[in-house]
Amino acid sequence: SRQESSTNNGLAYVPSTTAMCPPLTKCQYTQREEPECGARDHKSQCCDREQMSGEGTFELQCFQAQPDEASVVEEHRDEEVMDKERLELAKAIVTDPFDETIDKALALWNQFENSNRDEDLNGCIWGYEKALTLRPIAHPDRSDALYSIDIALQARFGQHGNIADLEQCIDYNIEFLELCPIGHPDRSLALNSLGNGLNHRYRRRGDMIDLEKSIRHHKEALLLRPTGHPQRSITLNNLGAVLDDRFRRMGNMTDLQESISHHEEALLLRPVGHPDRPLTLNSLGNALGDRFARGGDAADLEESMRHHEEALSHRPIGHPARPITLTSLGIALHDLSWQRGNIADLNNSINRYEEALRLSPIGDPDRSRTLKNLGDALESRFIKSGNRLDADQSILRFQEATTYTLAPLWQRLAASNAWIHVAREHGSETLGEAYVLALDLLDRSVLLAASSVHDSHARMTHSGPEITRGQDMAADAASYAIEKGQLGMAVEQMERGRAVLFTQIGNYRTPLDELEVANQELAARFRALSAAVERSALSDGAEKVGERRFDDAVGRRQKQADDWDRTLSEIRQLEGFESFLCVTPFVKLQQAAAHGPVILVNISHYRSDALIVQVSGEPICVVLPAATPSAVKTIADSLIHTTVVQTEEYESNETLTKVLRDIWDVIVEPIVFQLQHVLQLPRGSRICWVPTSSACSLPLHAAGPYKPGLRNLPDLFVSSYTPTLSGLACAGIGYQPMNRLHRVSGPQLLVVAHPGAEGGKTLEHVRDEVNIIRHIAKEITTIEGNDCTRDSVLAALKSTTWVHFACHGEQHPTKPFKSRFRFQTPETTLTLLDIIQKHLPQAELAVLSACHSAAGDRSTPDEAIHLAAGMLFAGFRSVVGTMWAMDDRDGPVLTEAFYKYMFRNGPEAVDCRDAARGLAKGIKELRRRGVPLERWINFVHFGI
Repeated sequence: SRQESSTNNGLAYVPSTTAMCPPLTKCQYTQREEPECGARDHKSQCCDREQMSGEGTFELQCFQAQPDEASVVEEHRDEEVMDKERLELAKAIVTDPFDETIDKALALWNQFENSNRDEDLNGCIWGYEKALTLRPIAHPDRSDALYSIDIALQARFGQHGNIADLEQCIDYNIEFLELCPIGHPDRSLALNSLGNGLNHRYRRRGDMIDLEKSIRHHKEALLLRPTGHPQRSITLNNLGAVLDDRFRRMGNMTDLQESISHHEEALLLRPVGHPDRPLTLNSLGNALGDRFARGGDAADLEESMRHHEEALSHRPIGHPARPITLTSLGIALHDLSWQRGNIADLNNSINRYEEALRLSPIGDPDRSRTLKNLGDALESRFIKSGNRLDADQSILRFQEATTYTLAPLWQRLAASNAWIHVAREHGSETLGEAYVLALDLLDRSVLLAASSVHDSHARMTHSGPEITRGQDMAADAASYAIEKGQLGMAVEQMERGRAVLFTQIGNYRTPLDELEVANQELAARFRALSAAVERSALSDGAEKVGERRFDDAVGRRQKQADDWDRTLSEIRQLEGFESFLCVTPFVKLQQAAAHGPVILVNISHYRSDALIVQVSGEPICVVLPAATPSAVKTIADSLIHTTVVQTEEYESNETLTKVLRDIWDVIVEPIVFQLQHVLQLPRGSRICWVPTSSACSLPLHAAGPYKPGLRNLPDLFVSSYTPTLSGLACAGIGYQPMNRLHRVSGPQLLVVAHPGAEGGKTLEHVRDEVNIIRHIAKEITTIEGNDCTRDSVLAALKSTTWVHFACHGEQHPTKPFKSRFRFQTPETTLTLLDIIQKHLPQAELAVLSACHSAAGDRSTPDEAIHLAAGMLFAGFRSVVGTMWAMDDRDGPVLTEAFYKYMFRNGPEAVDCRDAARGLAKGIKELRRRGVPLERWINFVHFGI
């Protein structure tokens, strides 16, 4: 539950409970004082929108002042008369000059503080928007209007959680900061405002870029507010909150220690009686609770409890921030119950959560978090007491939190994970629904919250447990479907967890012919949005632009993603389009088995199985009891040590042979038994593998007993791989070789050959490969040596059907979309991102005679992010690649045997569907020549 501590995703509007803002004189327009309560002494509205708590909320606290006679009279007016006056006041704003406009907007703000009515707040925002038009860019008073409208918009965001209001706040704050360069007296104010807005967008979307920029702004603001500065406590609290957020995301204890230090200093500056003391008490209590959860020091928990209890004593019933403090205290009590084993503490925790829910309005975005925490506490009480009602109530709370659409996606995903855990433990019939919703949320949280594929991948690898756990979710969902005997559904669930990023980009390119017939306007809008979102997703994110342009780009990308998602929902409302871009049904996935059985290997903590998919009929399930996640990971780790740590001469035959035997015993042998004795698949038939989890890095195609008189898998069947069934099915549907369609004598074969980058190792046999291909294929196009550049190769690929790369290859260790073919200089290399930006419908075959071209990313193995998969995505239907470093000496041998087989019937009869068998011929020749095991099992085939 610590991950779900009292960080609120929204902005809680907390009006003054003691007074209205006092009337201001016109001379106060330009004053820039920031009194300790955060008030800003000018016409904006004398209240603090600068301060952000560790609770994740801005608190509005105004100066106490006695209401004048007119305000006392107004409080007793008839409500109908007041409504009419508000309307007239809002309308009058349209024609008033700046001073009168901002006065009337402020009056509406004061009315909103007392009434909490949307009409007043909307009228106030309308007024400030009008004021902005009267103070154009560069006008000395424009910053006043910018700051004022920011305050009002953030209040509306806190009321309704509309992300558009927050985006507008950030835009205004960026402009405000631009008007406050280094040395400007308001710079610290502008830095705090922008830092708060970015942090709230991070809490809503989870983009680390926002969090890092927020921390940077608050750190700069703190430097501008040294010891003795009247607003130092505000910035200390803000910086402490964002550092605690980064700790929860990345787990770096330095961030947490700094957060606690800043909150402790802020608390010293806010003694008993200070109006902002409860805010800092709650923030510090949260951070101490995080440290207790990490280190287990009881003193931290006791201190956290004291702070939360004191904060709650200052927030009685009716105080708008009471629910936040109740939730924080509930978490601390839950922790205390585990430490002391006292069920009374747990009951008290549950009571606090339930009170917080009663006090939280249905529209509160933070409600989902409190529901999830309550579900956690109810599950804990079930574990202690055994009362089944608590387990059932826990599931209901998790279900409600998951389906609460006003909450951020990451909060809902965390709730869905908890729902899945409890439902599976207790055999709830809601488990299937939980998996479906969780997978939907996982896709959206990774893709819609990120601005590029680099960011999406980073979210998969450096996120909280709700995302990390999500990487195994599809496998667990499939295991549940298998338990229920729903094998077709199990295949669908496994497909959902494969190559999520590639699949989403493919969705942006989906044909819209049928939609155009049904609704031309909707199709045009969706096509335009898809193109825009794809451009953003495939940008490298490395452009060096100014902060304003960068933030504008981030906001634009996120708005496009939201618009795309909303338009997709509109399309699904049309008759006949209810399943548009939904889960691909099993009957369509079966088409992937047109060239031979497809074998999905599902590795789950609950159970592991292989599903053999044929072109018709139900899948065949092969139980793999020994293939536990830990066992498969152990084999994968042994393989990595063998292929990476060993010397260049691969002195590891014995170790690798053991790895291949382990793969055979744990995974492959039971499957082969089914293929031979149940399906009676003839020897030499093609099969296709779809592994999951750690099995993605295993050479399943080379498994075997490796004992005299026994056949290994390469002696029995011809193996291929595919990232997804849907991709394999699409590649094969209606395919006819281009040379036959256009009646040409052979493929348009491009050979890209580069012997080595500047300062790197020279590949001495690249020229031999080129000569061999030219001798066999006769007519080829070559790009060699210094002519090999990113632009020249991409241009040539447009008219190519077959391509052969003979050069250095590199799998990027942390940013797989930057994996590349290396040419002369870094500036001329061809990256995976470059490749997937292209759409090459005429492409057929790619042979990647380069190192690591099918290696994949260890942190996200199911994503299949490597050069070979990129070629498939760009349009190539059949690809040959390498799982690790390739020996340059093997290139000519494999190339000669491969192309001799491919051209065995003449150039007019070549067919890329022969590539898997052609590769088998090449591997057979390497084996015949006595090439070590490590070198020949390196080569793999993908596609049809």
